Amino acid sequence: MTLRYAVIADIVGSRTLTNRAEAQKIFEAVLERAAEGLALLETPYATVGDEFQAVAYSLEDALLLTLRAQLLLPPQLQLRFGIGVGRIEEFASGVHRQAPARPRLSEGASLQDGSAWWAARAAINRAHDVQDSSNPFIRTWFVAHASVEPYISATCQTAVNALLSLRDHAILKLSARHRRITASLLLGKTQVEIARVEKLSQQAISDFARGTGAGLIQSSLLIAEAARA
Repeated sequence: MTLRYAVIADIVGSRTLTNRAEAQKIFEAVLERAAEGLALLETPYATVGDEFQAVAYSLEDALLLTLRAQLLLPPQLQLRFGIGVGRIEEFASGVHRQAPARPRLSEGASLQDGSAWWAARAAINRAHDVQDSSNPFIRTWFVAHASVEPYISATCQTAVNALLSLRDHAILKLSARHRRITASLLLGKTQVEIARVEKLSQQAISDFARGTGAGLIQSSLLIAEAARA
């Protein structure tokens, strides 16, 4: 079975935004940057209402996309993510599009359905429920469709969601500057490049990467390892 990883994102508190049009531009720009260098079948694109969608070839890339996006967004703008694994079916009536050929979020996506999307919808609903009921810091949830249990075990799902909970909590504790620094490190920027942009010393960036930011960066590696298990 060929597995695909569908990602659904929705805007947290979209009805309270004072300038929805400007916020939409920021969300689209952030998602485009978050997708840089990742293996995506569908790069992030806006759908209807306050939602965005994407498709990754691997769980690792789906998780990294959501992490980068959370870090790149300004604190007043937040997204909630549901990641689902399963099958994806494309229909001939849709506009076929490969990620490299699609430079902007506004272009049309292919018409799709399948168990990966059903799982992603269940995942984002679960994230919303957990956020509202007991853990307001939750922003990401992962669900494997029942049909792919031989490939993605329940233990793997539990491990990934446990690490995602810790990751989401750590992100909300970071300052806006520390989010930007962590995002830049995960995007492959050098410490010298980051220091120049942030008007800090290279030593300050190094200290952060080995101190406050180390746990979050390490968690991304642990989640990737769990995803490959």
